[in-house]
Amino acid sequence: MINRLKFGVVLCAAVILSAACGGGMGGLPGGGGLSGAGAGGMDSSCSGDFGTSGAAAKLEAFLLATSTFVGTAAQLESSLKDTCLQMGAELGIPESEMAASGNTPAVKAACDAVSAKLRSEMNDLRASANLRIAVVSTPPVCEVRVDAYAECAGSCDATYTPGSAQIQCEGGEIRGGCSAQCEGSCSVEASGTCSGSCEGTCSASCTGVCQGTCEGTCRTRAADGSCNGACQGTCSGTCSAGCTGSCSGQCVVRAQASCSGECRGGCSVAMTEPRCTGTVTPPRIEAECQASCDARMNAQAECTPGSVEVTVTGNVASNLEERVNHLKAALKMGLGNILAIKLKLERLAGAANAMGRTARDLPGAVGTLGLSAASCVSNAATALVPATGSITVSVEVSASVSGSAGG
Repeated sequence: MINRLKFGVVLCAAVILSAACGGGMGGLPGGGGLSGAGAGGMDSSCSGDFGTSGAAAKLEAFLLATSTFVGTAAQLESSLKDTCLQMGAELGIPESEMAASGNTPAVKAACDAVSAKLRSEMNDLRASANLRIAVVSTPPVCEVRVDAYAECAGSCDATYTPGSAQIQCEGGEIRGGCSAQCEGSCSVEASGTCSGSCEGTCSASCTGVCQGTCEGTCRTRAADGSCNGACQGTCSGTCSAGCTGSCSGQCVVRAQASCSGECRGGCSVAMTEPRCTGTVTPPRIEAECQASCDARMNAQAECTPGSVEVTVTGNVASNLEERVNHLKAALKMGLGNILAIKLKLERLAGAANAMGRTARDLPGAVGTLGLSAASCVSNAATALVPATGSITVSVEVSASVSGSAGG
């Protein structure tokens, strides 16, 4: 799916390394979203103004992107490790079994131990106690600020003027505020009835399709035991239509006119604070600029974990209750964050190769800027290597944990 959006932006008057031009920084708030931008260990002398030439603009964009990319890679590795340690503690794994040894990265040691414990617990409880365990998670959502991408492109490539051409959102949808006719769907925070799709928890009855867990009677179930049909009871996940009780979460309805919440899909006028849940594809800009903007914007993407529900069906003997409760608590505590971290890591991994190529090609383009510029490119290229390695390891271990959990 491709969404197109026209908008105008005002470029920052300060140099592009100014925080006012950079976009939000943050960490991993409990239950909140993932954001990231860090100093990335770059030398402070590389954060200066290299001039007004096209070569200087490319260099500044690349250095800012590298700093953000490297810092975010470190943040995500740390968040992933901490989440695994918390899940491991809930599962009763001794700290010594999650500690790194030799050349094994700390994140791999912690998450591999959790992955193995999850797999053994799930298999043992299913086989020995004849329990049916269903883990259902709603997908995380990552959003990239479209206006920030346009600012980045305009700052790097003098031939691109923000607002002069359309930016595309591929594999996702445009979301934002709409002061006129919302041409897609409208999502509002719900705490009552919902005539559309309920993303969250629908109590009483879901006469549409409940995709998630059903505490009650589910008409149709998927192979993993999750509900995939009408639910007479409480549906946690997504009720596609017909939530006759109370919806707690987001109520998404087909837009008829104005939208007081978040408009998804399109608006008859320019959206405010537009965000893309897929891949931002700009009009034609220079390859070095696109690589830098892709890396920086994906590093600054806001990724919100989805909900996680765990249902255990069968006769849970008294001697197994504690194990089952710890398993459920660990999954609900950490799986949503693991999946959100994994999605953001995959975005960064997709940008890593292009950044590596830019690091190799850029010295020729910035040779006129002097030895200081060349040294900064060299430092950035050096910093990208361990950051890319960290991302590769983190993607692998996050996939292992989510796979063991059935996420």
